[in-house]
Amino acid sequence: MEKERIRHREKSFLTGKKRMEKLKVLMKYAGISVFEYFPDADRLVLYDEQLKEERRMQPFLGRLEELCTVYPENREKLRGFLTGNIQGTVELKMLENGHYRMVLLDALQQEEDDPSIIGCARDITEIRKREELLEDQARRDSMTGLYNHDTGKRLVNDYLMEKRAEQPCGLLMMDVDRFKNVNDVYGHLFGDEVLTGFARFLQSFFRKEDILIRTGGDEFAVFLKEINREVLEKKVGDLVKKVGELTFSKKEFSMTCSVGVCFLPGGAGAYSYEQLLEHADLALYRAKIAGRNQYAVGEKLVPLQKGEKGETAVKLLMDETMEKREFEIYFQPKISLHNYKIAGAEALVRWRRPDGIVVKPEHFLPFYEKNGKITELDYYVFEQVAVFLEKTKRSGIVPGPVSVNVSALHAEDPQTTQRYLEILQKHGVDPSMIQMELKETDTIRYENIRNLLHSFQQAGFQTALDNFGVGSSFLNLVGEVPLNDVKLGRGFIEKCEKDHRGTAFLKQLIEMLKSLGFQVVCEGVESARQVEVLKNAGCDLVQGNWFSMPLNTKEFENMLSLPGELRCRCREYTEYTAGGKTE
Repeated sequence: MEKERIRHREKSFLTGKKRMEKLKVLMKYAGISVFEYFPDADRLVLYDEQLKEERRMQPFLGRLEELCTVYPENREKLRGFLTGNIQGTVELKMLENGHYRMVLLDALQQEEDDPSIIGCARDITEIRKREELLEDQARRDSMTGLYNHDTGKRLVNDYLMEKRAEQPCGLLMMDVDRFKNVNDVYGHLFGDEVLTGFARFLQSFFRKEDILIRTGGDEFAVFLKEINREVLEKKVGDLVKKVGELTFSKKEFSMTCSVGVCFLPGGAGAYSYEQLLEHADLALYRAKIAGRNQYAVGEKLVPLQKGEKGETAVKLLMDETMEKREFEIYFQPKISLHNYKIAGAEALVRWRRPDGIVVKPEHFLPFYEKNGKITELDYYVFEQVAVFLEKTKRSGIVPGPVSVNVSALHAEDPQTTQRYLEILQKHGVDPSMIQMELKETDTIRYENIRNLLHSFQQAGFQTALDNFGVGSSFLNLVGEVPLNDVKLGRGFIEKCEKDHRGTAFLKQLIEMLKSLGFQVVCEGVESARQVEVLKNAGCDLVQGNWFSMPLNTKEFENMLSLPGELRCRCREYTEYTAGGKTE
């Protein structure tokens, strides 16, 4: 009884005129159209929104390529659906009036005595577009619109697996220079403006087929397909230049970026995104060390272990730089205020990049100090000084003691002094020709530092304390430390020369240090006034741009061979030297 009642309701729903109108409206709203296919006659009939025959196509499957706007790759799917070989729903992609749309086909169950197929076609274009949009949003960084790191990694790895072995490619790793300062000075909203503006620039600058990724924070990666090294480097050079031309709402803000480049030549073997990123990141590290606002290319593809990026990056960078002998030694003469002759020098390290640019130590030493690799750099510099002293010894030139900077980290190694002595023995240089120089600020490790300095003196080295006066905790300990020289920092003389009280204090301090048996040196001397103040105060030695800029090995050798006083010769070049900075 109940079944009869339900059947009656269904029949009345379908046959009632008012209900049929509602059904048509529903079909129109849902984007549904009805079709009927007759296999025996190969005839397809399409019905309009009023369920009236709108179009008849016969033959249909026999002329499918001519009659249908279904994408070619979907046509066999349609053929299988109409012939009954494919059961269930079928999704087709169609092209109409230059625009594609997605259609979902479904059919009623066929009657045994009726071979025709009655079905409906539903336009699901907007549904699929919304799904694609949501999927795309999930793949992209919400702020910049670039691929997020997970998606970018997958896309690059897919390409690397499928590409031909001989195809070269490259990966760039870049970040906004000193971005933390941007947030601190201008606020996070402006920081977001910088990141989104940079992302828009990257989208306009690179090719459509390149993969642009925001890896996190202010860091971005770009993967370039099928590109040779020459084109890649030119592209990156243009990138760094054009970034400096970007403008933002804060007119005073000038943006720069650093870029690390990993180039994968054709035939280099199989590499993953993660491996290329490690090497691009290493190159980026190098660009930062070199002073930022530039790019660096990783020269070697070496296996990097997971979690080693920071330490391994610095070690690989330093090993590569030393291997190529990119670190150079400069000498800044120390001048005696008693006779204005050279009485020694301080050895300073510079990094000469392959492009000829000389990088000052403040741009790369902090990275080595932070990662504990500064000790190896110290040994490298020390050996270069030993080579120089060996050469001058053969030439009969006596430059006086050369001071070399020693990191406080050496105090943790009981073999430090022995290793330095072995280097000198290798080159036949006497320890008295070397002065080991530590900073006053290193004396926070007082006991270890005192032991290290004592070990140096026992081995025959001279010892010195650099930047005296920068801190204050060492004043009460200076008499207990085994030192030959105490060096006053640049800031000390700049403050003391300003008035009578300052010069009086300077004179008293120098007298105190000399009464303890120390020779007093002042660095950063850049004017005749400073020379006069220091001479009157009893200072023994000075160094600074007033007398000489830091010189490379050849220039220092030439200076050592010159006769006479240095003071008068330098005063002829006052305009050139007075405005410089001592390194």
